[in-house]
Amino acid sequence: MGYYFVKGGNPMEICNYQTEVSTDGDQLLFSSKLIFLKTDKLWTEHIVLDKNTLKPISRKSERETRTFDIKHTNINKGDYFDIATYPLVLCALPLNTGYKAIIPVIDYDSANKDKIQNVNITDVKSNIYNSELTGEHQVWKVSVNEESTGNLYDYFIDKTSRKIYKITVSSKGNNFMLVDKETDSNPLKNKFDKEATLKMVTKGNSVISGEAFAKDDRSGVDNRKLRIDILNVNKKQFAPKGTKVVLLPYTEYFKEWMELNKKQRKIKGAQPILLSEDAKSCILTTEIYNDKGNFEFTNLMEGEYFVYISFNYTDTFSRREVTGTSDVYINGQYAGTQLNTDIFDYAQTGNANFQKIVTIKSNGEIVKIKLKRW
Repeated sequence: MGYYFVKGGNPMEICNYQTEVSTDGDQLLFSSKLIFLKTDKLWTEHIVLDKNTLKPISRKSERETRTFDIKHTNINKGDYFDIATYPLVLCALPLNTGYKAIIPVIDYDSANKDKIQNVNITDVKSNIYNSELTGEHQVWKVSVNEESTGNLYDYFIDKTSRKIYKITVSSKGNNFMLVDKETDSNPLKNKFDKEATLKMVTKGNSVISGEAFAKDDRSGVDNRKLRIDILNVNKKQFAPKGTKVVLLPYTEYFKEWMELNKKQRKIKGAQPILLSEDAKSCILTTEIYNDKGNFEFTNLMEGEYFVYISFNYTDTFSRREVTGTSDVYINGQYAGTQLNTDIFDYAQTGNANFQKIVTIKSNGEIVKIKLKRW
């Protein structure tokens, strides 16, 4: 999890919080690291629990200011949990709207002589957590206060998997937030290199200049009796001014992401694989700047790029149609029937989706492309 200090609604990452849970016979092993960024400070915890009850057996805790190594005896008689592992208890409880409970915990950092105090679940409500990687999740928002620390917590726990996605903390007038980075949920095998990818789209001198348009061919319209002729066939429909054009650096990471999402779309009910905020920051967008469907991307380095546009358009055309018939007589004798026709104007809406892989071979090159459908 990323550990953030939140000021004025703006989170600033200060630590990484890593946990590992495993089993060894009848024991559950809980290890954690709090790794402070931009310093050498590291806090570690190694806690052994009874696998069936989650009650503590031992705990070794190391910080730069103190170290302790605790062995619990007669754990079946002790009616308490370790304060560092009570979130495991939260996830195992029969949570429901309005649920309340008291969890006794032992906190060796507490200034109170009585190290066993309560963690109080004060409220549980339904909520939604939106992940940048895995989308929307239905969660329980579990509100907790710790008597030994005075801290107030909100745990956002998935209703189905009981995974903790986010924790918000109010502590002595300061606000903190922990967010699961979901490294275990990311199916992408290629590692994203933000520095190298961002360099591709900001540090070069090359340009991709383009034109986007559609052409509707109505020559294949069915030849019914009412249709006589179609006028102004194959008229260009330019992407409207202001339409967004998207450019992705076509790296191995983005190629894999696109291919996996292509497979996801074929699976009923499957969710799309979302990009991280770092990956999103390397995607460029520009706009069609005139009535001729033109756009430009600048500051590009040599390499491959994926360019995409989607737009709606209204295609206008005219058609000569039969409106009736007239009998023709010459000198009072029937000479046949002629068709009466008129020209009618029509408008038809359409949607155009174009994509193209573009290669810039050398820095400073200007590559001209057309995003079109015939």
